[in-house]
Amino acid sequence: MVHQLGVIASSTALLWTMMATVEAQLSHLNVGLDHLEGNRMNTPARVKRSLAKYGIVDEKINSRLNSASNAAIELFSAYVDIEYLGEIAIGTPPQKFNVDFDTGSSDIWVPSSKCGSSCSTHHRFDGSKSSTYKEMSNQTWQLSYGDGSSVRGYTALDAVHLGNATQPQQLIGLVTQETPEFASDKLLDGIFGLAFPPLAYTGIKASIVQDLHMAGSIPSPIVSFHLGHNRDGGKGEVLFGDINQNHFEGELKYVPVTVKKYWQVDMTGVEVGGTNVLASTMPAIVDTGTTLIIVPSDVSKAIHKAIPGAEYDPMYGWRMPCAFAEDSSTESINIKLGDQDFPIFLRDLVRAKTSQSSSSSKGGLCYSGVAEANTPLIILGDTFLRSYYSVYDFGNARVGLAKTKP
Repeated sequence: MVHQLGVIASSTALLWTMMATVEAQLSHLNVGLDHLEGNRMNTPARVKRSLAKYGIVDEKINSRLNSASNAAIELFSAYVDIEYLGEIAIGTPPQKFNVDFDTGSSDIWVPSSKCGSSCSTHHRFDGSKSSTYKEMSNQTWQLSYGDGSSVRGYTALDAVHLGNATQPQQLIGLVTQETPEFASDKLLDGIFGLAFPPLAYTGIKASIVQDLHMAGSIPSPIVSFHLGHNRDGGKGEVLFGDINQNHFEGELKYVPVTVKKYWQVDMTGVEVGGTNVLASTMPAIVDTGTTLIIVPSDVSKAIHKAIPGAEYDPMYGWRMPCAFAEDSSTESINIKLGDQDFPIFLRDLVRAKTSQSSSSSKGGLCYSGVAEANTPLIILGDTFLRSYYSVYDFGNARVGLAKTKP
């Protein structure tokens, strides 16, 4: 089921007019994000894949998955994960692709017409049909993850179209082979990386956001995200060069990037019931391409201890009553980034349903959006970002966050 992006209108005519004016001003710069429903990994499997993106291996999780894999049964989720996809186009005339806009990677890649069956049913880019296409001679690349998944291909230059903005002669990766982990996602064609250039494998020297700004195509070297809650249909938006104030309340709080590779910031605390359960400051990665919040085990245990009915299972990880998602409680945990506070309602940690009959409680049990791992860094994925409008500022090397409008 795919839902199109929408904006909630005010009941007053004046506010409606103001919002419509802002939307009209920004419409040529934004890309609507859809979401995907379907079968989902259990939490340990998703943690393994998320950590692999950063080259981290947790042997305890791997051992658990190896011993339990034959007993795993993946079920369709009622409370689904959300994979935020948006449409871009490449070439002249434009060829369209559905991509994941990912602040946890830096390369832009889509399947090539030279990719065989390994690219499954994904859309493929055909350079011979583009008048602006230029292949880079002998320039090959490969992107591998710790879980064994990978893509490989060659690089080329061509126009990339984002809404009504176009970046001519953008360096892109064209995939000739991908492993089943990527091929199995039927609606996702490729990845649109939005991290810093040192993380890239295709050889980009600047982010496309920076290049668009330098060319005068967007007003600022920023990219902004609204990731809607599943209860609201999972609607979303990625906006290049500007900020859409219709999607958040209050003022943006900015946190400095500590290492310009990922969007890495300092996490200085996690407060549960007023007590800081984070032993010391840790690096945290703000990542739109990851579903979960991944933290050390002691932090995860403290968070779930505050959630009524939460329980841990070696196969499924942390789970909680699905009905808790509809709870009216305002109880929250507080994540501290730098010297700024970013609270999240506990009810917003409910993720995907694991079983129709896995619990005697009404509605069964759902996966938690917080997972634990033996990791030297914390990952703040979509579970966190659904509660906050996020702005990634290349010019000032900072991340801005403001509470998403309810």
